[in-house]
Amino acid sequence: MFAYSIKDSVIDVVGALGFEEDSDGWITPRRLPDWTINQFADGAIDRFSKFPSGVRLRFTTSADEITIKVRVSRLVITGIADKVRPAAFDLLIDGVESQTQHAENGNILRLTATAPSVFVETLEVGDIDTLKFSGLGTASKNIEIWLPTSGIVEIAEVAATSEIIAAPADSRKRWLHYGSSISQCIEADRPMDAWALRAAQLLNLNITNFGLAGQCQLDGFVARSMAALPADVITLKLGINIVNADSMRERAFIPAVHNFLDILRESAPHTPIIIISAIWCPFHEETPGPTMIDGAKLFGKERPEEFAAGALTLQRTRELLEEVVAKRGDKNLHFMDGLTLFGASDEGDLPDKLHPNSAGYRLMADRFAKAQKSFIETL
Repeated sequence: MFAYSIKDSVIDVVGALGFEEDSDGWITPRRLPDWTINQFADGAIDRFSKFPSGVRLRFTTSADEITIKVRVSRLVITGIADKVRPAAFDLLIDGVESQTQHAENGNILRLTATAPSVFVETLEVGDIDTLKFSGLGTASKNIEIWLPTSGIVEIAEVAATSEIIAAPADSRKRWLHYGSSISQCIEADRPMDAWALRAAQLLNLNITNFGLAGQCQLDGFVARSMAALPADVITLKLGINIVNADSMRERAFIPAVHNFLDILRESAPHTPIIIISAIWCPFHEETPGPTMIDGAKLFGKERPEEFAAGALTLQRTRELLEEVVAKRGDKNLHFMDGLTLFGASDEGDLPDKLHPNSAGYRLMADRFAKAQKSFIETL
């Protein structure tokens, strides 16, 4: 077997903008660059930037068998999401889905809520997994191994029965996407079920995913990280986390959206940008945040009238986002109503009333691809 570190130049870790490496050589990709760390407000941004949604290992080989030695820390939220989610790795050959392997061991990353949007983190240590993809054939082929959306992934080694070489440059159009947990897609059964990743496959786009659970807060360091990358199209799926955390009122939200767009426009003055509003969430459509927790139940709570001025509901964020697009007079800035991706009639695929399941995410991907296909073809 030929063995490699993921930091070897022959392996392209697409979608990773930084890495952590421990003293034993285990490497964790992160989806934000290292310089952003000192600007994080709390540990949640660091945690979810290391969930490798959209990150894949890309290389060329004639190997019939490939193994990957991993340690996955899968997320459990006490009382809310106690079921350990699958940690699936999807292997694609020349862009076509071929095999899925699961890490059955690994750590449990447990979050316990102490207040709305406030969690204590503990780690329950488990065993290492060595995943084997076999029967791949001996012809030369381009390989992509998409990492799970459901946990932090540390990688010790990639090995193959034949030599690995660098894959040819990806000539597809580049798509940068920013969003919340509904774009990170922890609930997806496998990477290719995550809606933005599936949509990228359907639209033949090269995606970099900035979906960060709970952290779509219009942070300037995310805007600057995106602005530093080449892009043919950018999507910003905004609203739900601002309401979840009750982190902004109208006074702060409107200029924060403008500021995020201004940062992107400094480096990409003409790149098409699509602002996508929130999908359906029944307890925040007309009720402001924060999202309250009672056992396994998530809900919104009405507040006294004297504290309600400027508080944001999802309905109001949709109105404000559409107004922002209209007022900027930017012919390359567009608005898409998130309810066209997932609306009230789709609630059967919204088990916790906030996050879609795999079927719901696939539905979102298919609807997005259908709605944007003609536009993407003009890029």
